Amino acid sequence: MRRTAHRRRDQIESALRKPPIVIDQGLSELRYLILTQGLSNDSESDFCTYRPYVWSLLLKVSPLQAKNYINLIHRGASPAYSKIRNDTFRTLTTDILFQRRVSETSLIRLLNALAWLRWDEYHSRRQHGQIKQLRRESHQRGHSPGLSQSRILSSTSDSTNASSEVGNIAVSELYVQGLNVLAAPFLYTCNSETQAFALLDTFVHTCCPLYLKPMLDGVHLGLKILDACLQIIDPTLYTYLKSKLLTAELYGFASVLTMSACTPPLNEVLILWDFLIAFGPHMNILAVIAQLLLIRDSLLASKSPMSLLRTFPLLQAKKIITLAVSFVPQLPDELYDLLVRHPYDESAAEQIRAL
Repeated sequence: MRRTAHRRRDQIESALRKPPIVIDQGLSELRYLILTQGLSNDSESDFCTYRPYVWSLLLKVSPLQAKNYINLIHRGASPAYSKIRNDTFRTLTTDILFQRRVSETSLIRLLNALAWLRWDEYHSRRQHGQIKQLRRESHQRGHSPGLSQSRILSSTSDSTNASSEVGNIAVSELYVQGLNVLAAPFLYTCNSETQAFALLDTFVHTCCPLYLKPMLDGVHLGLKILDACLQIIDPTLYTYLKSKLLTAELYGFASVLTMSACTPPLNEVLILWDFLIAFGPHMNILAVIAQLLLIRDSLLASKSPMSLLRTFPLLQAKKIITLAVSFVPQLPDELYDLLVRHPYDESAAEQIRAL
């Protein structure tokens, strides 16, 4: 009888099996091990089977009931469906492993379900706002509680009927450019669409919600921060690129928008994402700068550096992570604070634009 070979558990797997005395302490240990050891792939499949569990812990995502996801799917095409279909067929087309493991159909389902979830949240907020407004009006006019409640319920019914109109919400509120690429690593890594949906939803709407604004506010803030950080980390390279009229808006947009997932290979993207999910998506800005520094000499020697920046070199995740971490002590506290806040805190926007 043939004996099945088992891979020896690495330090992260061993840590996952230990119940932490304090949850935050356990997460700190997990982050440290990701930074120093990294996750291990299965020797036969070259795939990390426990990565989705690690991401779930770091993002604090509880298992999602499959019926909730299925209900969203069964609602059919969302108002953003055609826009989603215009993007999905272009997702990681050169990555053979992704194309083998993830179908376009599953990507469409996931993004369409996410659009319906945003639709529901929008109308829930709208309805809640209408109810609060009616309560204020009733109080000001001295209506009795019974009449107020009756009017509120009547208005609620009207707003529910009106919510079926697509015009109530812009499609760009439901789906934005780049979301298909952000979804790709989750679908590739997870064991089910339901799990990928839960992780993607939490990541984009908790960690980097400004990246999903219709005008991609967080992305543009990140590009502004990138220029400011590069000027401090490598003033020579920054000055040279600026002399060629090259700012991050021109060469870094796709990398910032997709958390570097647009640059192959996917197995290196996953290693980088282990780091970003552990320490925060703001670190992708420093990861993009690290990618620039890996080709620094070529950029400085080129009369047309944009020709090198149109397509970034293949990702080297471990080198990029090492460099990104080394940049942190170089940044002034105020700039680093803005870097951390730019994906989610609208109050940081004005300070960033003034850089």
